[in-house]
Amino acid sequence: MRIKSSMLVLVSVLLLACLCPRPAEAAPYDGYTYSYWGEAVKSPIAYLPSRAITGLEAGTGAWTAPGDLFVSPEGLLYVLDSGNGRIVVLNQQWNTVRTIEGFRNGGKEERFNNPEGLFVTGEGRIYVADTENRRLVELDSAGRFIREIGAPKADVIGETFEYFPRKVIVDKAGRIYVVGRGVYEGLIEFDSDGQFTGFMGTNRVQFDPVDLFWKSVSTKEQREKMVQFIPLEFNNADVDQDGFIYTTTVDKKTFSPVKRLNPSGIDVLRVNGEIAPIGDLSMERSAFIDIDVARNGVYRTLDATRGRVFTYNEDGNLLYVIGQLGSQLGTFKNPAAVESYGNAIYVLDRDLGRITEFKVTRFGSMVNEANQLYSSGKHNEAAKLWREVLKLDANYEMAYVGIGKSLLRQGEYKEAMTYLKLGNDREYYSKALGKYRREYMREHFSVYMTGLIVLLLGGAAAVRLVKRPRQKGVAQDAVS
Repeated sequence: MRIKSSMLVLVSVLLLACLCPRPAEAAPYDGYTYSYWGEAVKSPIAYLPSRAITGLEAGTGAWTAPGDLFVSPEGLLYVLDSGNGRIVVLNQQWNTVRTIEGFRNGGKEERFNNPEGLFVTGEGRIYVADTENRRLVELDSAGRFIREIGAPKADVIGETFEYFPRKVIVDKAGRIYVVGRGVYEGLIEFDSDGQFTGFMGTNRVQFDPVDLFWKSVSTKEQREKMVQFIPLEFNNADVDQDGFIYTTTVDKKTFSPVKRLNPSGIDVLRVNGEIAPIGDLSMERSAFIDIDVARNGVYRTLDATRGRVFTYNEDGNLLYVIGQLGSQLGTFKNPAAVESYGNAIYVLDRDLGRITEFKVTRFGSMVNEANQLYSSGKHNEAAKLWREVLKLDANYEMAYVGIGKSLLRQGEYKEAMTYLKLGNDREYYSKALGKYRREYMREHFSVYMTGLIVLLLGGAAAVRLVKRPRQKGVAQDAVS
C-alpha cells in the first residue's frame, strides 16, 4: 500500500510539473533604448540567442581567428576562416556545403594569406580581400578562380602607398569598393573590369582645438613630434539595394562613426532626432567595426567595446540593442562580424571561433513589422502595431511618435499632440499644434467674432452712458 501511495504521489508531481508553465529563458544581456534626453531606458529583449556553432561542430575543424561572415540571398553562411586561409560554406541547417581551401590560378595551386574580407554577389560570385597577398580574388560559386585584382595604379597614388585590402563590397553594377589598411583617402573604387577609378567618400580631417593652438605656437621640431591631423580611415562597409554605401569608422571624438554615401561620395545618412547613431552614450564610446544593411533602410552596427549590436531605422532612430561581452550563449569574447537573414541575426566571434544565431522575439517582431509599415508610408497600419508595442514597453518613444504621426495624418491634431509629446518629437508636435490652432479658430471663429462684436458694442454703449451725465451737467452749468 505504501509503495502504491508513493507511486501515486510521484506520478502526481510529474503531471503537475508537466502542466505548470515553464519560466521564460532569461537573456544573458539587458534590452534598452535611449530616451530623448540621452538616458538609457530598459526595454524588452528584441532577439534571443537560439544556437551557436563552431568549426569542430560543423565538421571542418576549428576555425582560427575567423575574420568575416556573409549571408547570401539564399541563406548560405560564408565563414572566412582567416587563420586557416579558407572559406567554409554552411546552409541554414548548419551543415557544411563546401570548403574552399585554395584555387588553381594559371596551372598553379594558390591559397589565401590571412584574408580579412568577404563578399558574395547575388549571382554567387565570391570576392575575397586576400590581405597579406595584397590582392582581391574573385571566385565562382563553386570556388573556381576567375581573376585577381592587384594594387591600384594611378598618378594620384604616391610611391609610399601600400595596398592591404581589408574589406570588399560590390554593388549591382559590378563596381568594387575596397577598405584598405592605412588608406585615409576613402574607399578604393574599381570598375567592373577591375580598373582603378579613384577614391570615394573621404572622411573629413578632425581638428582638436587644443592641439591646433599648441601647433601654432610650437617650433618646427616640436610640430613634427605632435599628432598629425589626418582623416580617419574606414574599417568596414556594406551596400544596400539602391546602391548606397554604408561605412563605419572608429571615431570617438566626433558624432559620425556611420556614413551613408551616395554615388558622389557625399554622406546622406538621415539623423531624425537629437541622438545620432553612435551606439552607447556613456563615457566610453562605442567602437563600430562592422555594419549590416537589411531591408527598408534598417542597418545594424557591431560595437567592439561592449560586444553589442545596435539596430537603427532609416531615420537613425535606435530600435533595439542585443548582446554583450561575456562567456554565456548570446555573449562574445571578441566579435568580428554581424549579418542578418530573415528573422535571424548572426554574430561571428573571432577568439571563440563561433557563430551565434539570434532569433526574434514577439516584441522584436512587432517592432520590425511596425517599422516596415512606417517606412512604407502605411502609418495607420503601423499605428495599430505601435499600440501593441506600447503594451509591452510603455517607454518606447518611437511607438508614441508613430501613433502621433498617424493621428496627425487623420486630422486628429489634439490627440496627435498628446502622443508626439510623449514621444518627445518636437518637430511634429509643432506641426500638430499649428494645425490644431487653425482648426480650432475655424470651428470657433463665429463664436469669437460674435463675442468680440458684442464686446465692442457693449463698450461703445458704456462710453455713451458715461458721457450723457457729463453732458447734462455741462448743460445745467451753462444755464445757471
